[in-house]
Amino acid sequence: MDFFYGIVALLAFVVLILTALMAWMYVQQTRLMQAVSALTAVISAPPPSFLEATKEYPHEEPEPEDKPEPAPEDDRVSVQDEDDKEKDETVVEDDISEMKISQIRDQLRSKGIPFNKSDKKPVLLSLLKVASA
Repeated sequence: MDFFYGIVALLAFVVLILTALMAWMYVQQTRLMQAVSALTAVISAPPPSFLEATKEYPHEEPEPEDKPEPAPEDDRVSVQDEDDKEKDETVVEDDISEMKISQIRDQLRSKGIPFNKSDKKPVLLSLLKVASA
């Protein structure tokens, strides 16, 4: 009798497993059908009509606004000539390039510009030039 109960229990277990597999297959089939129907809807949708794109829409012209009068041109002359500016810049650059590294570092500290102790003179000079510009 025990053998008979074992076989019945085994068959019940197999039926349970087969039922679970069928339920899983049903869920997968439903997912697949939803994906296929969405894809079919996208493929079979009519293309956008070019007639709608070329349809004439009412075109409103903007109302002309009162244009402000143009400002009178500035006829003032610069106090300092451009040649003097160029000379001043070259003199400042020459003065900076003749400075020692310690002097350049002191100027950078006084202006509050951060720099590394390992920075070379060209780097410090470029920092100072940027700061003075």
